[in-house]
Amino acid sequence: MTSPSFSPPVPTVSSSNDSKRPLRLKEGQFIYKHGQKHHSYDNEKAPYPLSYDKHVLEIESLDNRLAAHLRGGSVSYVNFKQPPARILDLGCGTGTWVVEAAKQWPDCEFVGFDLVNVQVPLKLLETSLARRIEWKHGNFLTTKLPFEEDEFDHVHIQAIARGVPENKWGVLFDEINRVLRPEGSVEIIEDDIIFPALPRWFTDALRKRSRTEALIHFPNGSQRGYPLMKSTSASNIPSHDHALLESLNKSVYEHRFINMKPTALLPGHFTTYFRQVTIGPVIKFPMPPFPPFPPLPPQLVTMYTIEPSIDTESRPTSIISSSPSSRPLSLSFSSALSSLVSNESSALSSRTRSMSLSTSSTLIDRIWYSDTASTVDGETTPRRSSPQPFKHFMLDGSLSESEMAALPPHLFPVQQLESLTERSLAMHLYRSYQSVLACQEGMWEELKDRIRNRREELVSFGWDDDEELEELQNRKRFETLIERYRKDMQTRISLWCSLTGIGWPLPVREPLSKAELIEEERMREGMQEARRYASDEDLQTPCRSLRVLVGYKL
Repeated sequence: MTSPSFSPPVPTVSSSNDSKRPLRLKEGQFIYKHGQKHHSYDNEKAPYPLSYDKHVLEIESLDNRLAAHLRGGSVSYVNFKQPPARILDLGCGTGTWVVEAAKQWPDCEFVGFDLVNVQVPLKLLETSLARRIEWKHGNFLTTKLPFEEDEFDHVHIQAIARGVPENKWGVLFDEINRVLRPEGSVEIIEDDIIFPALPRWFTDALRKRSRTEALIHFPNGSQRGYPLMKSTSASNIPSHDHALLESLNKSVYEHRFINMKPTALLPGHFTTYFRQVTIGPVIKFPMPPFPPFPPLPPQLVTMYTIEPSIDTESRPTSIISSSPSSRPLSLSFSSALSSLVSNESSALSSRTRSMSLSTSSTLIDRIWYSDTASTVDGETTPRRSSPQPFKHFMLDGSLSESEMAALPPHLFPVQQLESLTERSLAMHLYRSYQSVLACQEGMWEELKDRIRNRREELVSFGWDDDEELEELQNRKRFETLIERYRKDMQTRISLWCSLTGIGWPLPVREPLSKAELIEEERMREGMQEARRYASDEDLQTPCRSLRVLVGYKL
């Protein structure tokens, strides 16, 4: 993707209070809030809460690649009898879709319309492309589109729902209908606004703990390890470790009157303004399967036994060499169970257990396939009798088999969906959690409002009870929560697993100290034990939900 950082310099203003004379902002300029780049419009005029930082803007390239995969290389979900002559990309972002479409349709003219100037400079494009592309800027929520009636053959819309209040969709579709020529087409691709959450048993295993804290919260609600602090009631524990951020993220959109499920909202509006409408099913992508643990530093010989999981048919075992120069084996993206077998490692920790390959396979068979129950701190917990088949995608559950068979193949070819790899799910999760972090400053404003006016709403989230955060100022505490969420999601995505799968060597880690090794062993032991009790819901939680709609003006 062409980096938006090459854009012409745009005047920016910092939100810092250091300036003695505040500068008057003009709409279209940018403002920096705690290092993040945002538009300078008032929230009522332009409620879009995401930042315009480079890594956020590049997310649209993931959407383009998904569309190209599903459509076999085409940039559009419309089957054109002949290429359109003039196209409008409404909410064009950096303009990457326009550039790709211009390459595909060499005789077509394009207009990319967006709130701010973040598009690739035309001077950087080939002349054959640049002369057919035009960038225009404005706010389609407050003014009419600056185009003539019946000007475009096709209108492309993607990922604008986070900036459109629920009561503005009708006005927007009316404008699109005005600038669209008779028999012209319009396509819209929108995502639901999802906060990807991690089960508490996953995040608990990642935390360093004192002896006053519980070790693991199992999916069935039981606990193992040290007792909870007396001041903490199990009934008051939030549903997951990032529940406060989820609540703040939800408030950002609610206070801007933005519907968080446009896949359910848009079909009603769309069928009112357009004809011959094709409404694709809601397609949900689940969280990626849990990856194996990355290898320990080379001073230890570590055995990794891949447990039979929802995405594996066999139960292979592999040994990671202790040689720094050797590349780790590329493992399938499935859950893994590790055990330290080196005599050296057993000397470092009394909890280290040695396990042979045959014993490992036997244990894993018992974990996943046994109908017997296990006992955790005196409580009997049924084991998973067998893993449910892992689904790479889930279509709208309301569709019958006949409706599924009648789905338009040009929207979501099932064969193309089935060909997506497990690791592609990691990119959907990346897109979702980056979208959460991109509205960090909006979440901060919501938090400040609660601290000032509704502090009681923070009690259930442990804002005043978190020992790790208690002495820090509010902003620092908030940034700590954000960074914790970022690191947890990075661990869940495990990008290293994707890279090794395509042949990239895994960087050699520095040797661990005794304390570091014990802590990492604790984390792995807690994680592998908790995974045994993971529910099917934990393994198939959706991290992305989208829908495509196509219509025509008659």
